[in-house]
Amino acid sequence: MKQGTMNILFFVLKTKLLKNGEAPILMRITINGQYEEIRIQRSVPLKNWNPAKGCSKGKDRASIELNNYISALTTRAYEKHKDCLLYTSDAADERSS
Repeated sequence: MKQGTMNILFFVLKTKLLKNGEAPILMRITINGQYEEIRIQRSVPLKNWNPAKGCSKGKDRASIELNNYISALTTRAYEKHKDCLLYTSDAADERSS
């Protein structure tokens, strides 16, 4: 079975700033060219966002916690994708037997 490609991108919605002036963070998961965008229920001041790295630039506690949360989401998404690939390959193996 061919393994699909997966990419994860975090970005902010500059056009939809919250009342406190922060921008909401979204996660885009792309698998085989099809993507889905999800709000991660976190926000960040625009000046603290690094779009190239998809994380917060700050060294304060809030920025570190946000970056840890983004890292955990990325890891969890890749684990779920791996589980799906294993499940579909196991099902394909059972059908071919």
